[in-house]
Amino acid sequence: MNKTLHILLILALLVLLPVSVLALNQGDKLLPFTGQDMDGKTVDLSTVIGKKPVMLIFWASWCPNCKSEVPKVNDLVKKYQEKGMEFIGINVGYNDSEGKARRFMDKTGMAYPVIFDSKGKIPRMYGVQGVPTILVANKNGVIVFKNYGVPEISDEKFLQLIQ
Repeated sequence: MNKTLHILLILALLVLLPVSVLALNQGDKLLPFTGQDMDGKTVDLSTVIGKKPVMLIFWASWCPNCKSEVPKVNDLVKKYQEKGMEFIGINVGYNDSEGKARRFMDKTGMAYPVIFDSKGKIPRMYGVQGVPTILVANKNGVIVFKNYGVPEISDEKFLQLIQ
């Protein structure tokens, strides 16, 4: 390996390492945040942690997989929101606009509030490296699922989330 390639590899690792070290994973606690949803309502995660389970859905309007995940999340919203689960979408803001996000939301029929994070602060807090990234935390705010797709949540799994 030549010296230049070696240096570039080391620099790339130094850039990526902080993101992977700071990323929240299963067993970690949710980090509270506050933001305005696309309808102008305040979303304050600290008011939910310790009271109900939460699903955070990180997405972007240009993401084809995000489009196919919305109906799955909407199904979970229909089934579990009235039973006490909170659903919050976060548009990562990268290479996106509020107008594109709104059109995507309307076209896909998103049934949950969405924060448009133009500065990408929340995704950075959570160490999100791709979309769609889904986090599910139990009532105590402990992350029990983190992946690039919507998990299947059975009634039995939901009962575990609210205990």
